[in-house]
Amino acid sequence: MQNNKEYSVIMFDFGGVIAEEGFVKGMEEIAKKCGLDPKVVVEAATDILYDSGYICGKTAEKEFWSAFKKRFSLDNYSDEELREEVLRRFVIRPWTLDLIRTLRSSDIKVVLLTDQTNWIEEINEETPFYDMFDHVFNSYRLGKCKHDGTIFKEILNMLGVDPKDIILVDDRRRNITLAEEYGIKGILYKSKDELLRELFAYLPELESKMA
Repeated sequence: MQNNKEYSVIMFDFGGVIAEEGFVKGMEEIAKKCGLDPKVVVEAATDILYDSGYICGKTAEKEFWSAFKKRFSLDNYSDEELREEVLRRFVIRPWTLDLIRTLRSSDIKVVLLTDQTNWIEEINEETPFYDMFDHVFNSYRLGKCKHDGTIFKEILNMLGVDPKDIILVDDRRRNITLAEEYGIKGILYKSKDELLRELFAYLPELESKMA
């Protein structure tokens, strides 16, 4: 995998990469508390998130929770109770922040590209991290998510960078595949060790800085 190519931009997903995957873990906990099948709840919640348009800022959060509670007959739970199960599980991984600092100290631009809602903005208000990135792109504000692959074209235009200079780190293979169609190099996140190993292969100068 070793190569001498210069990459000037590293683009990160949020949930499942920069932070723990709070949405999935939160929905699994809701399922557990309600005696439901976690897999069914996660899949249904994800479908509602996208189908309702909430992930792209097309509808309000209350509409998402209304549809979710109706799907599983959870009217005895408040929106606040349910959202708290999700938000508190988006725990930022300290080592990813160290990685971002190292990348920026190496004159590599760091970008956040995430399919998130207003929730990530609340997380940032409580534990500020946006200012660590050169650019933050959130589907809720863009009006478009990574399921629509053309988002990568728009991001490339906004950044004004050759796609061959960018690495995307994401925990969903579909997103990696869509990005690679535009010439962006993709790294599928599986674990800390695997991610660092792949990044060091493409950017060997980072290894000594992260030691």
